[in-house]
Amino acid sequence: MRFALLSTILASSVLATACSDPDDGGNEEEVITTVILSFAPMGGGTPVTALANDPDGDGGQAPTIDPVGLAAGTTYTLTIGFENRLETPAEIITDEVRDEGDQHQVFLTGTAVNGPASDRPTAPLSHTYGDTDAGGLPIGLTNTIVAAAGGPGDLTITLRHMPPVNDVAAKTAAAAMTVRTGSIDALPGATDVSVTFPVTIAVP
Repeated sequence: MRFALLSTILASSVLATACSDPDDGGNEEEVITTVILSFAPMGGGTPVTALANDPDGDGGQAPTIDPVGLAAGTTYTLTIGFENRLETPAEIITDEVRDEGDQHQVFLTGTAVNGPASDRPTAPLSHTYGDTDAGGLPIGLTNTIVAAAGGPGDLTITLRHMPPVNDVAAKTAAAAMTVRTGSIDALPGATDVSVTFPVTIAVP
């Protein structure tokens, strides 16, 4: 599976990256135009949804990125989705990521979050993974987020493709720690998409 993605961060610059499975011959390319975050309060209530959308793919239109507004003292189930909305109906890339979970992982980093991939002990958001691949390693399409009081910050969602090398798995249990102590570029494979959302925390 190959991905080419165009959504990016708060500024107007565009990230265009692709990754390919060594066995796919480089023939198939999937485009991701949209990243969807849905924060569902565990105690009930209306989910908070934020989208990063690049409606014309690699055209000249700048992507739009919604702000994320959460409530302090609330625990959320965060689901992350990836779509190609250049297709009608939209192509759900999330399903392909899940099916190839042993080659993919979503990393949450930024000033607003502390967790497996982000060493920010005083950040207002705490992250834990909520799903695993067939080998028991996290994927990151489902997560738990605990919001505490704190200032505004940013939350970066990065989908990394780590296909096997010479039939040896490239994705390992150390992937998140590698990002936490170094950078995403220290991982094998390539980044499918990386997008940064502005985050604010309201105190009830």
